[in-house]
Amino acid sequence: MTIYIVVALAVVLAGIILYGSIRRKKVYAKVDELEQRKVEIANTPVAEEIGKVKGLIMSGETEEKFERWRQEWDDIVGIQIPKLEDTLFEIDEWADKYRFRQAKEHIEKVEQTLAEMERHIHTIFSEVNELVHSEEDNRTKITTLKESYESMKLFISQNWGSLGPAAPVFEKRLQEWQPLFERFEEETNDGNYMKAKEIVDELEEKIVEEKEKMDVVPPLLIDIETDLPEECREVLNGIKEMEQQGYVMEEFDFRKTIKQFMTELPSLKKEVAQLQLEKVQERTKEMHEYLNKVYEVLEKEVEARQYVERQLAPTEQQLNELDEKLSYLEEEQQKVKMSYRIPPEEEERYIRLNEDLENSTKSWRVVQDAFEKRKITFSALENNLKDLQKEIRRLEKEMDQSKEKLYALRKDEVKAVEALKELRRQILEEQMKLEKSYLPKIPASLVKEIDMAEEKIDALQNVLQQVPVEIGRVTNIVEDASHHVNKVKQELRTTMEQAALAERAIQYGNKYRRTSKRIDQALSEAEEHFRNGYYDEAVTIAKEAMEDQVPDVLEKIKSQ
Repeated sequence: MTIYIVVALAVVLAGIILYGSIRRKKVYAKVDELEQRKVEIANTPVAEEIGKVKGLIMSGETEEKFERWRQEWDDIVGIQIPKLEDTLFEIDEWADKYRFRQAKEHIEKVEQTLAEMERHIHTIFSEVNELVHSEEDNRTKITTLKESYESMKLFISQNWGSLGPAAPVFEKRLQEWQPLFERFEEETNDGNYMKAKEIVDELEEKIVEEKEKMDVVPPLLIDIETDLPEECREVLNGIKEMEQQGYVMEEFDFRKTIKQFMTELPSLKKEVAQLQLEKVQERTKEMHEYLNKVYEVLEKEVEARQYVERQLAPTEQQLNELDEKLSYLEEEQQKVKMSYRIPPEEEERYIRLNEDLENSTKSWRVVQDAFEKRKITFSALENNLKDLQKEIRRLEKEMDQSKEKLYALRKDEVKAVEALKELRRQILEEQMKLEKSYLPKIPASLVKEIDMAEEKIDALQNVLQQVPVEIGRVTNIVEDASHHVNKVKQELRTTMEQAALAERAIQYGNKYRRTSKRIDQALSEAEEHFRNGYYDEAVTIAKEAMEDQVPDVLEKIKSQ
């Protein structure tokens, strides 16, 4: 038992030693990695990078940044890196003593410190690069800006007239920028390159914005001083001419708005002088859109007048034709009433058509009066006339439908008479078939169906002879009579087939009478049913009598 305990303890101890060895190796590896990062940081050419600014003017902002960067780098090299070296040595000792938790905590702190140092160095490099290049960029940009500035001054002098009241404003604003160029030189000479960059950016923004305004002002002034006034006068003259030609323009109230535009134009010119260009552009755009809308309305008025003048006479003619058509429809109704019963909805339709036609005639008179006395605009007249034409088309369609209904009554009567003749022919044909069949007796059910069919045919004839004829009832009786005639045809065909089959079955079974008394008696019974007209029963009895002797006897008889 003791030996097992010793072995177990040995295994556990070996495991602990193995685990500790693996952990120490990982710590040593991490320390080596951190040491490498520390060396790389120490070897970073920060001093050389900072030295690049010595080519600039070492005063003011440049001198301050240079001193700050040098101090920060000295702090990293002289203080922080030596502390890291001590900490890394301590981590190795803790690993040797299996104090892995303390080692891990210090590893994390070292990693944070190294990351912070790397970020700090990156910031120094970025700021040095920005400062060094800002001086070069500033010089390049300020040269371009001075050229643009001089070009703008020249543009103002050469285009003083086209810039109008905005010219002295532009000139004054450019003069106000001159101190910015002087400040740029001062800041640059004092080594404040970043402040100089801010001045460059400000000048660049001002020049771009001002150049855009200078490009906008001349065409905007032409629009305010020339285009819009001319356009307003043209529209007003056009309205006046149209009124002289008989157009009704008061309802549109265009004059008031256009005159307001012309009064407003001088104030827009003042706003241009104040360089409120976006506001002025928006307003002139609104004016142009309104004037374009006026042009569209005037064009529509001309087109509407042409339409009204072209359609007045045809519309009047259509109304007269509708009146004649309605009178004809009334005459047709009276004629049809003498022979047929007209459905109530058709009579109501005629009354409604008469009322609608009267209303349309009134509408026409209103349109004609408004046209002759120029009471409303031609656009409104066109709409009223189109509505009237739409109503005329509806009335014409309804009158045609009503006329078709009347004609349908007559067509249905003729169709019913033809159906009566056909049904009589069919029933007669079936009766002749029955006579030629030489059946010993006609089944009562067939006689009943024939009587019923003849009764329905007689009823149809009686209804057709009534005055006025009720077509709806006639149609129903035609369908009923056709149904019963078809039943007669079906039952007669079935009866004749069963009678023939019964006769052949009895004849087929005669050869078995001498050999079987049962068959002989059954066939005698089948013959009795046959003579009395019970053909289905005769077939059944004969079949059952011979099935023992001849299986599937009916199929054999039918196949012969």
